[in-house]
Amino acid sequence: MSKKEVKKSNVIGGDKSYIPKVEEEEIFTSPVKIGDKEYIIKPLSMLDIKKLNIEKKKLKKDDDIAAYDYSFYTLLTVVKKWNPETKDLTVEDFEEMIDVADFERIQAAIVQIAGLKKYFRPGDSGK
Repeated sequence: MSKKEVKKSNVIGGDKSYIPKVEEEEIFTSPVKIGDKEYIIKPLSMLDIKKLNIEKKKLKKDDDIAAYDYSFYTLLTVVKKWNPETKDLTVEDFEEMIDVADFERIQAAIVQIAGLKKYFRPGDSGK
């Protein structure tokens, strides 16, 4: 037997080793439906990410409401960049547009399409 070949009996756990189940990630496409309208979503630039990080650093670590609003601010930043008709939309207006039942889908779609997955963790308030 060569060094590259390993008997199953020599492997810890043998043939009953744990193989983690990998769930397939849903792939989202643009436009994303928010409320009763569809919005174009595209990846952000690195400058956009920098600006979002500057805003995030302004948050106080114990301010849960500000962290909550920042999550919506981030999502709204993406929507505003590619949809000029939303330029006057406030964070509060945006929050009002999203039903609780649709929030997870909308958030996941925007984060994935905009390329924020590496920079944005749902529920992360920066604490």
